[in-house]
Amino acid sequence: MGKSGRGWSYWSRNKLEILQGYMPAFNRAAQKSPERIYIDLMAGEPVNFDKHTKEQFDGSARLALASQPGFTRLAFGEMLPKAAKLRADLDARHPGAPFKVYPGDSNVQIHSMLADLSDVKWAPAFAFLDQQAAELHWETMCALADFRKGKTKAEQWILWSPAMIVKGVTGTNKDKFAAQVDRLYGSADWRKILAARFESEQPITAGEFRAEMVNLLRWQFEKQLGYAHTIRIPMKMANGTDLYDMVFATDHEAGLKIMSYLYQKAAEREPKMKEEALQAQSGQGALFDVAPAKVPEWKSEPCWDPTLQPWW
Repeated sequence: MGKSGRGWSYWSRNKLEILQGYMPAFNRAAQKSPERIYIDLMAGEPVNFDKHTKEQFDGSARLALASQPGFTRLAFGEMLPKAAKLRADLDARHPGAPFKVYPGDSNVQIHSMLADLSDVKWAPAFAFLDQQAAELHWETMCALADFRKGKTKAEQWILWSPAMIVKGVTGTNKDKFAAQVDRLYGSADWRKILAARFESEQPITAGEFRAEMVNLLRWQFEKQLGYAHTIRIPMKMANGTDLYDMVFATDHEAGLKIMSYLYQKAAEREPKMKEEALQAQSGQGALFDVAPAKVPEWKSEPCWDPTLQPWW
């Protein structure tokens, strides 16, 4: 029997394990509120599998509905025909649950989602924005930040992939993709970082490029949207390269501490997951037990003003 869903590598599983750990912690921290909102703009498949080990694992929508304590209102976005498949799966597993699936472009559907949730806009809210490369619009993230009427804004956890942006802006449709990245950041400022990498007489390194591209997002979240905290959570390939980052934005000290703790645990899991993937690729199975790796204590570094860089 073939595997359902999409095949992913271990770093995607590790990302979802962070999410699975954060959702109940968020709900426990907000347990005094009678309503708790979860928004998932690109919910994907209900179930996926590890392309190396072939192990199945639940997608973000299943994880959200299974969270204990749970959310009281959930909104899932996905393109057709995946949206219909997702709705059917969730209806079967959680009949009568307080969720709605919004088919189509989430940058458009975000307005319907937030309108449907307007009666509980005072409630604590957490949004998962799991894009591939540059599908999100800055206005969508602004709408989420503006939605909640209270002391704190909706938390946002966003996949950000400078490597995929480079791939897009150097590909066959580079002009079209670059315009898409303009919408992602809400301006063309990111092009200054791209020029510093590829057009400067003293180019910045690939690692510096990735750091600057993520930092620009964090800077905008803190200075333009007014978030108190942002952190960068790198997800690494088997060779140690930063494949993409998860950027977390919150106004809560508790959210910052919980997410930082969960990333530390993810970093400790990563070496074993990597070794299992390599062993599965070799076709020899688990030849030995992987000793737990000693991972340095991780803490978030503050973002910086990108306009102070000499190439800006």
